[in-house]
Amino acid sequence: MSADLYAAVNCDGPDCFNAIHYPDARTATDVRRRSRQDGWHRRPGGRDLCPSCWKEGKR
Repeated sequence: MSADLYAAVNCDGPDCFNAIHYPDARTATDVRRRSRQDGWHRRPGGRDLCPSCWKEGKR
């Protein structure tokens, strides 16, 4: 059995446990760059918000 490490970004919305990752991304910056296409947003102060939290106004 083996395990792989991968970079992931977690949503910082209240009571939200969504996360996004890409198997070929090496860093969190790579994940953030690609996740914009999937509707993720980065707020001032370093907060990452998933599309669900963004649409609900939890900014």
